[in-house]
Amino acid sequence: MKTDTFIVFFGLSVWLSNAKDTISPKEILRQNDTLVSAGRVFELGFFPDGVFGNLFLGIWLKKDGNKKPVWIANRENPLEDSTSTLQIRHDGNLILTDLCHAAIIVNYGMISTGANTSATLLDTGNFVLRQRDEVIWQSFDYPTDTYLPGMKIGWFGMLSDQPRFQALVSWLSPRNPTRGCFTLGTGYKDARKLSVWRGQSVHMDIGSLEGRVFRFIFKNSFNSFNFSYFSTQNETYLTFNTIGEYEISWLVMASMGRIDEYTLSKGNISSSSHRICDESKTVNSSVCLEEETQICDNGDKFTTINGSMPTSMIVNSSIIVNFDDCKFTCQGNCSCTGFALLQDDQWTCQLYFGDKSGLLDNIRRGGGVVYVRETASFQQKRTKKWRLRLILMSSTSLSIVALLILLCYIKHTCRVTPISEHGESRGNGEVTLLEQSTKNAASIEMQREIILELNREDQQLSWFNFNVVENATEHFNTEKLGEGGFGPVFKGQLPNGQEIAVKRLSKKSVQGVKEFKNEVTLISKLQHRNLVRLLGCCIQGEEYLLIYEYMLNRSLDSFIFDSSKQVLLDFKRRGNIIEGIAQGLLYLHKYSRLRIIHRDLKTSNILLDGDMNPKISDFGMARTFGEDETRAKTTKIAGTYGYMSPEYAMDGNFSEKSDVFSFGIIVLEIISGKRNIAFFETDHSLNLLGYAWKLWKEGRSMEFMDSTMADSCTVKEAEKYVQLGLLFVQDRAADRPTMSDVVTMLRNDVSSLPHPKEPAFFS
Repeated sequence: MKTDTFIVFFGLSVWLSNAKDTISPKEILRQNDTLVSAGRVFELGFFPDGVFGNLFLGIWLKKDGNKKPVWIANRENPLEDSTSTLQIRHDGNLILTDLCHAAIIVNYGMISTGANTSATLLDTGNFVLRQRDEVIWQSFDYPTDTYLPGMKIGWFGMLSDQPRFQALVSWLSPRNPTRGCFTLGTGYKDARKLSVWRGQSVHMDIGSLEGRVFRFIFKNSFNSFNFSYFSTQNETYLTFNTIGEYEISWLVMASMGRIDEYTLSKGNISSSSHRICDESKTVNSSVCLEEETQICDNGDKFTTINGSMPTSMIVNSSIIVNFDDCKFTCQGNCSCTGFALLQDDQWTCQLYFGDKSGLLDNIRRGGGVVYVRETASFQQKRTKKWRLRLILMSSTSLSIVALLILLCYIKHTCRVTPISEHGESRGNGEVTLLEQSTKNAASIEMQREIILELNREDQQLSWFNFNVVENATEHFNTEKLGEGGFGPVFKGQLPNGQEIAVKRLSKKSVQGVKEFKNEVTLISKLQHRNLVRLLGCCIQGEEYLLIYEYMLNRSLDSFIFDSSKQVLLDFKRRGNIIEGIAQGLLYLHKYSRLRIIHRDLKTSNILLDGDMNPKISDFGMARTFGEDETRAKTTKIAGTYGYMSPEYAMDGNFSEKSDVFSFGIIVLEIISGKRNIAFFETDHSLNLLGYAWKLWKEGRSMEFMDSTMADSCTVKEAEKYVQLGLLFVQDRAADRPTMSDVVTMLRNDVSSLPHPKEPAFFS
């Protein structure tokens, strides 16, 4: 039935094709439309997979009756309905969308910087995006499982911090185009040799360039390929062109671990499949990367065992959402002893290649099911057979039912992906899509809720692909910029060179997902020079990531509490920082689209750019207020002790005046260079507020100031800022000024300031 659907689809595709080779701005390529290269060699359009019927954008040979794609744009992110389209957006980027308003940037590796672009399918099979006459992106730089003439396999950008490996990756199965188990690529710094990897470790060299001749380990074939090797300090790669009587020849890294060879001559396509074995030696399992299914001596049936595989035993692990594909992958390789389908962030297919007895002896008893290939030796190992079979039947039935329910849910759950089309919050284009979690319905619903809320408000927010963020942070091994209750913050760099800060939700964070949603829905609505800019976010499984502009000078606390850096902040600069924070707060309280109470203001949440301009960050605890609201109450106190106002810490009451109190603490910390929560004056055991009150009452405000400002601060200025700080931290909220008053006070002389009342001395 799937095959019939597949053929019918392509029949319609050809019938409705307008035979154009180029898509221009404002033009839309729909499901039944195609692009055809000028010489009618290749065709580009949508095709369904053979598993779920999801849609992919692909390229295939026009004369190939099977329409097997040689390139796929969205192999990891299929579209799910017949309204799928390809078009060039107003910013010049190629995007895929469907009814759920998903937007996947096809040219994610090189984002367009202007609107004057067009995309053309060439007779080489290369799909190129041009800006005027310049090629800014091409599909040949992002191969899938097929090696076409002119395509390069190797390493690129080797002088950069993030070299790019260009290789072929097999389909997961003949019907499922997502990433499979096998990779065809070259060695690092020397691309004269081609190798095939199974997973990340086991591999076999299949050929190398010897002089001008490329020799494969296979005896009969590959006489239509003329390989060339190129190498510089920055890149090293292999490419080839077709020779002989053939119009075109190409190679495919097949899902079963074989190399498939194709040639086109006089309108006819011929093919042959090559097992990855060194045929100069005796053909047996010791010299073959994979064995063919039909010659497996130990059968293709599997027995279930309750338990899980130890991590150390797993040779290959692939993301998968289909039990049959996982079984098929193991079943088709005689050396695959067992497999398991693990539900973690996503459904993952775990494969084990090795001795069966080792697998049986090391299976961890407990939850889960491991499928072990049937053999006589296995039958001898089973004890209490009738009892075990009863248990296994029950557990397997439950697993299958759960799997079917999940697959049905996935099938009918819309994969929505908001991508902004306007505004500077797009983050320089290294933005692609949201990948959904299959962890549980609650997780998916949370993601959809966030997305739908943003869509309703027409927000200028971008979703980053998890792989882009992971590569930008070197798998979260780059410099850690800080860590809070939400999780750690890592420095990163996008492929275009832009530096970013990535906040990663800690799995130990109880309120983390709610904070994530709160920050996304609030900060995306805000634009002010004294608020940190959120470039975008990412959700994949249990990974929740926020991507911000990188602030060169980190957080304020790293300066004012560090004796080696305090000298870099003279009185004038500290005054500018205080005023900048005040302007940011005034915007939140009065001039933003929403009235926002931050609730977690502290020096570590004030970031400094390269010019030492302050920017308020971390809106995970923030709350919005209606026009008629003056205060609110909560039973869950959230924030940082030492910065909380008395009414909030004691009774859960918060308002704009709560932020004013926290701002007052920050002011006192900035001018003194001392932490409130950690400061106790020896004789009086006072915190910083009590110490400031004592010195101000005694006319000794200069003693409160950071000693490194002695030459840049006058006595009058010291008195003004201590008095200001005390006005902001008065015990009663009603006595504190509003942020409008605060900004005015900062510009007035000390003589015009009211006298503060005694603050509450509590830590």
